[in-house]
Amino acid sequence: MKKAIFIGVLFLLPQFGFAADPKPVYKWVSANEYYMIMPTGQSLDISGGGNESVKPWGFGFRAVGNETISKTGGLQFQSIKVDNPATGKDTFYLFDLLLGMQYIAPKVQGKPLRLTASAFADLGLSDTTLYAAPMISAGLLYTTEEYADTPTGFTFDVFYRLIDLDLDNVGGGRAGTLKPALGFKIGYIFEGFWTIKEKSGK
Repeated sequence: MKKAIFIGVLFLLPQFGFAADPKPVYKWVSANEYYMIMPTGQSLDISGGGNESVKPWGFGFRAVGNETISKTGGLQFQSIKVDNPATGKDTFYLFDLLLGMQYIAPKVQGKPLRLTASAFADLGLSDTTLYAAPMISAGLLYTTEEYADTPTGFTFDVFYRLIDLDLDNVGGGRAGTLKPALGFKIGYIFEGFWTIKEKSGK
């Protein structure tokens, strides 16, 4: 009889909140690249103001995959100063959403340098102008953690926007066209990791 009561109590305990805690659910946080766009000369045609050489600078954030070929995307900001008789001294900005694919050369033991290449759709906003432009890049990744599961280390890239950007306001209310140009960026990729996924409502 006592044995039957003991078994019954064990059976009822979970109903009163004494069940074992559920196993945690994990989610993957991708490797992330943080980078700076170096000032590099670009040609700007200003409506009624001729041509001006400008040097955009900025910074960005990008999610990086851990496969040889994988999806990638990020956000980017650029600041461009203009000094022209038609515009006066002024500054305009580019805010970009980058979506595309990337290639990273496979890891080779003892060789920290890896080639990278990417192709993006650049969806951007400058003042009241919405624009879309294709962009390509190529560069090097210097791996700082050889046995990390994801790309990790310093990056150097050369990128190229393939078409003109026709903008409504490049300073002083003047429209202008930013011509295709090379750009350079340096950054660092932080390793991806697993983390516990929080339940909704907590």
